[in-house]
Amino acid sequence: MVLAPADAERILVEHSPEQEAWPHHCRQVAKVARLIGEALLDQGHSLDVELLTSQALLHDIGRAKTHGPLHGWTGFVMLRDLGFPKSGRGCLTHWLKGRAVDEVRAAKAWKPSLADRAFKALEPTLWELADSVLSFADSSVQHTTIVPVTQRHQDLLDRYGDSSWLRRAAELGEDHGAEITAALGFPVEHLLTPLFGDSVDGH
Repeated sequence: MVLAPADAERILVEHSPEQEAWPHHCRQVAKVARLIGEALLDQGHSLDVELLTSQALLHDIGRAKTHGPLHGWTGFVMLRDLGFPKSGRGCLTHWLKGRAVDEVRAAKAWKPSLADRAFKALEPTLWELADSVLSFADSSVQHTTIVPVTQRHQDLLDRYGDSSWLRRAAELGEDHGAEITAALGFPVEHLLTPLFGDSVDGH
């Protein structure tokens, strides 16, 4: 079943603890993802912008249960159990970011078998343009403020420390931006520059 953005927002509200910033982060990511998705539609690309928006709104829903490295998998399981695995795809893709299964299996934060389960849960199995849009949108929101991708990933390194996982995430964020730029026919930054600094008050 495809979840409409309004219903995704309802689920987000239902699972949002008071005083938490992450639900506002999700809304900002959805704003960026929708903007890029609609621009890609204008360029003739086939993209389900409503599904993309719902995925973006719920990509961090797993944080309702854990802020740890498995919040992506946790969010997918939550949405799958609610009957919305297609919307749960965004939980997986913002976590995996287009990495190969062997790369994810090699990470020390979880058992290799979890990587196999995560990739098996991806339907379709191939990485799509919409996945790159969601990943790039997530890379464009620092807390609840829309920023350049390089700033967002530097903030992650500053907060969590240098690691090959985070450095790879930064590299993939740049790759996804280049892919989107090629699909648009102009730099994706032209869409986002007017939004840099856009924030949610209080966070």
